[in-house]
Amino acid sequence: MDSRLSVGEVVWQTDLNKNHEEDNEENEGSSGHYHASVHFPSSEMAVVNNGQGSLHILETGDRKVTQSWLLSFECSTEKGVIAHTCLKSGNDYKRYLHCLFVAVTTPHSLINNPEYVVGEKLASLPKDSALHLIHWLTVVYNGTTWEIHRIRSVAGEGTIEYCSLDEKAEGLLILCHKKYSFVADSSQPLKIPELHAEEKISRFTYLENDVHIAVTMNIGSTSKEDLNVNITPQELTIHIEGNLILKGQFKHPVDANLAMWTLVDGKLELTLPKVSEGVMWEGLFEEEILDQNMVEEVNKRLEHLTSDKWNPCPNPEKSVYNAGQLEACDEASEDLLLMRLDGSTHELSNLGQLGPVQHLFNCQIHEAAPPAFCLRHDVDGILWQPAGMDTFTHIATYNAFGYVKASKTMAKFTCASADVSYVAVADVRSHIYVFFQSEVFGGELRNRRSGKISNTVARQLVFSMKTHAEILGLHASPSVLFVLTDQAVYAYCICSL
Repeated sequence: MDSRLSVGEVVWQTDLNKNHEEDNEENEGSSGHYHASVHFPSSEMAVVNNGQGSLHILETGDRKVTQSWLLSFECSTEKGVIAHTCLKSGNDYKRYLHCLFVAVTTPHSLINNPEYVVGEKLASLPKDSALHLIHWLTVVYNGTTWEIHRIRSVAGEGTIEYCSLDEKAEGLLILCHKKYSFVADSSQPLKIPELHAEEKISRFTYLENDVHIAVTMNIGSTSKEDLNVNITPQELTIHIEGNLILKGQFKHPVDANLAMWTLVDGKLELTLPKVSEGVMWEGLFEEEILDQNMVEEVNKRLEHLTSDKWNPCPNPEKSVYNAGQLEACDEASEDLLLMRLDGSTHELSNLGQLGPVQHLFNCQIHEAAPPAFCLRHDVDGILWQPAGMDTFTHIATYNAFGYVKASKTMAKFTCASADVSYVAVADVRSHIYVFFQSEVFGGELRNRRSGKISNTVARQLVFSMKTHAEILGLHASPSVLFVLTDQAVYAYCICSL
């Protein structure tokens, strides 16, 4: 196959230095200089942010045919890099274009900007510490022209691994290491978030065995003197500084005389002995109902993963997975959070604490759906596709890729093809590594130890570029891998067996 690219033609251009002088005179802390970014919300539309506060909506037509792109709308907006865009149709038959821009700012800049409502938690950070600011811009097409409909902003500290709108563009999905919150909304005023309210009103968790129930609740920086815990055989009541934090009627009675509680590092831990030992509770309180049929169905589906013996069905070709054999590069430095912020209520509607899990990469599988994200599980990479407000579908597994990615200390970009047939890792310079899924081929392979015969093989390729220029971009299509440097675009044909 001929992998040479055709001679490039200009379809649209803009002056990236147009607002550079104005940029230097404006708020220094809220943003700096950002590279231009482009995103394609549909097959016939492109969105360009020049990185300095100008947004362009372009009608591209059929991009398989070379033709000029027409400027449909231009406006001034917040500076940053495009993280995600999507095009939705509203109930009023109008088209809504949602754009997410990510920028870097400081608590000092947020506090001094009257447009932002900054909570105590962000305000208490060092004034020159780095924060991420996510701008959610909504532009509506009324049948004749585009116009700005709504601007929302979200801020927080820590690295953003993934940022996207949910399937209906009603909420913001973020993979991060610390919580984010809304700081501005042009259509609906925000309330000033309270630090203690966020810390104290945390959802409790509980574990149980045949004898007792252990309840854990994060209540923040509260002293024992301000805490009042009242346990009766039928009810649990918790007050902090006289304010009711939790009250609930137990599903089954507990032995209140033997119940205990402790407060350690902001976590309230309660031990509740059961009156009826051996009875497993369907929930902690009466208002929480768990479908027992669903529990039994899940248990049946997971029976093959449990056993009374260690490694009851050993595979002679594979040794038992031992987490103690992992190296420092295999460990995650921080816990990973998966959160959803509701765009209407500004509330944290869903929060998943994933633990010390490594994020590997993001990729666009379906044009109209949010991007998928890949997380490490043991040594593998598991690709998850958001499929609703709180639903994520497992769509692919990249065997041993978690272990492989950890060894690539010079990796700059990682991406996968939309058909999940391969994943590519690009170093800062010169080298690209391609890892294919297992494929069937005509011959047979025999394991000389076990005698097992296999007709599949998983290929690995290494591309050594002729240039030593820095790699600036990477995109994987099912048949071609595109690599961008400051000098040229390279296209590598990816052929199946």
